Amino acid sequence: MVEVLQGFQLASGRVSRIVQTGLEVVYSHMKRTQVSSLNPRKIPAQARSAATVEVILQAATQVLLASGFEQMSTTRIAERAGVSVGSFYQYFPNKRALLAALVHRHVSEVAARAERACHAVHGATIRKMCETLVNAFIDAKTERADLSRALYLPAAVAGGAAIVKAQSERVSKAVTAMLETACDARFEQPNLLSLVLVTAVVGPMQAALEMGADPKLIALLRVQLTALCVGYLVEAAGRQ
Repeated sequence: MVEVLQGFQLASGRVSRIVQTGLEVVYSHMKRTQVSSLNPRKIPAQARSAATVEVILQAATQVLLASGFEQMSTTRIAERAGVSVGSFYQYFPNKRALLAALVHRHVSEVAARAERACHAVHGATIRKMCETLVNAFIDAKTERADLSRALYLPAAVAGGAAIVKAQSERVSKAVTAMLETACDARFEQPNLLSLVLVTAVVGPMQAALEMGADPKLIALLRVQLTALCVGYLVEAAGRQ
């Protein structure tokens, strides 16, 4: 267990350095060139168009996992999807816009699961709330750990920070609403507490994914993050 914790600490530092370096590269590139649109070229309104977009997204996921972001190309994605490159460009102006769509879908799915978990434990104890939130988030991230890792660094190129911010705010609102119903505590600033809780859970989980999502580490993380959240809320309730 000691070795696992030490490895986790090392990974946390490594992830921070990688992210900082990656963002510096992205911002430098943005200063030199005009940033292409990250929005879809058009929104599918018919079932057939929606199905085509879904096929493209699935193909892009497969190419990303198999080859990495740098080796992704519109031609390769179109071939995997079984559509023409022209069809690809009907919906996405470039591969970065496509990646933005992948990031949004992945992050919103994680947020939706956390949101549902919060709603399910309205009126419960602090401990039950924390256990449910932590487990829901970890389950959502580890269910497709390969995709979570693959999207992490390229997300900086695709406006991932804005996407994550929006979905984090969504989860924070759900956590706030949950905390307001706790049966064993009352909080004066549940919105601030929810922001801290969400932030505290996300960081360590990302570090664990970068280490390979080892099952022993994930099991330990569930216990430690739950204890962290419970302790924080108990302390916050006690100061009032």
